[in-house]
Amino acid sequence: MEIFNTDLLILGGGLSAYMAAYTLLKKRRKDKIMIVSPRRGDDASHAMRGMALSRFDGDSAPKYYQDTLQTGAYQNDPALVKALSEESAVVFDRVRTVITFDPPEEGSRFRPVTGDQNALWKTLADSVESQAEVKAGCHGLRLLVREGRVQGALCYDEKKRAFFAVSTGTVLLATGGYGELYRENAEAKSLPGTGSGVGLAYYAGAELADLEFADFGGEGVTTLGGVVIDNQCRTSLPGLLACGGVTAGVHGAGLIRGNAETAALVFGRRAAHVLTRMDFLPGADEETMYKWVNETVYIGQKDQTAAYARIRNEIAHTLNISAGEIRTQEKIEDGLKLIAHLQHELNDLDLCPLRQVCEKMELDFALIAARLTLLASLEREESCGCFKRAIIRLVEKEPEEEPAREEQPEETAEPETAEGASEEETEEAEPSEAPAEEKPDGDTAVVCPPPREPEYEEQIELIEKEVKPYRVTLRLNGMILMPNKEPWNV
Repeated sequence: MEIFNTDLLILGGGLSAYMAAYTLLKKRRKDKIMIVSPRRGDDASHAMRGMALSRFDGDSAPKYYQDTLQTGAYQNDPALVKALSEESAVVFDRVRTVITFDPPEEGSRFRPVTGDQNALWKTLADSVESQAEVKAGCHGLRLLVREGRVQGALCYDEKKRAFFAVSTGTVLLATGGYGELYRENAEAKSLPGTGSGVGLAYYAGAELADLEFADFGGEGVTTLGGVVIDNQCRTSLPGLLACGGVTAGVHGAGLIRGNAETAALVFGRRAAHVLTRMDFLPGADEETMYKWVNETVYIGQKDQTAAYARIRNEIAHTLNISAGEIRTQEKIEDGLKLIAHLQHELNDLDLCPLRQVCEKMELDFALIAARLTLLASLEREESCGCFKRAIIRLVEKEPEEEPAREEQPEETAEPETAEGASEEETEEAEPSEAPAEEKPDGDTAVVCPPPREPEYEEQIELIEKEVKPYRVTLRLNGMILMPNKEPWNV
């Protein structure tokens, strides 16, 4: 196994990661930067469809700030929204030298990109990849935390089918969100957006929040929660910074169209400015790295392709039912039970060969992201922004009225007898009417039908009440998951 040393490790290969690397390399050219990304250039979309902006007639940064808070149901971090609204115009001025935008429609902040939507990423990549060491087609799987700070990372190279370790004291997490977890009938292997950033932060002990929030509009699901950062892109774990879709707090409980792209660029640039002022600390020594990797990776022989694919699709199905646009306590609890069952099933499977270890570890990340989403949804007891919380009521169904019978006209003609049969034979074939049951006093008994059992149907009733600004945070403390509700200081 190879061990690399670098001043800064960036995990992720999207716009946020490359914006951070591009900005940083302008200031600190001598520093060694490594980028580990599961996406291989043209194999993944780095398209930019547009940006949300405060730059058009009659608008201002304060209005953009208020609109973002309002759309997020005031569950946003005001400090992050302030940074977004104030710096979006500066970033836009940089970006539009590379790509062109159409003006926004009336009443909209979204400026669509015209022409090549990959032009910005190509420009950033050409500059970054000539100066930084880029390992495409590779996955970050664990962060080494020693003495209360980050000291390294474990990664996997798909092409070489080999693990490698990176010794570093500073990591920038820019892996994006996990909205792809909601997509059913998807391949488990090498699928982006399946919760690796959330899983990495979770195992490292960093604080997570707002995982119950996701935007269900547009072409797919965009998750709005993740790693908690301050306005300097620092997480609760020393040595770990984060930016882009993997973070929480910018969008709150709702998303303005184009704000995800704007936030990725704004906070990628902001993270770089913070990194230029940091002293990069060394990572762990080689002996420590080898020992840690040997305690983390387990290899077997049994192929688990079918099992992994089934678990992956069951995660998506569970999230769509239990953590979709309408959520009930019963559905969330059922989802948590199923995710727990899938986690036990994954742990109980026989060890897989080396080529599938990365897939298994990323599937574990997906289960973590799904479980934390459901736990946060359970804590959020009211409707908020992008989703509606509801209760199920059993309502008795009204009995259906029987259709009125049409009166048949009396037949006066004598019934026809079958051809070749005599009248005597016909009379014998006809059933005789059963005599009415008589009571001892001579009255005719009335036979009553059995009492009707009431039928019930489920009706969804939305929970609508005032939502005070608070956030649901989750953190792994030792082996104990610590959920907590914290009021926002607005």
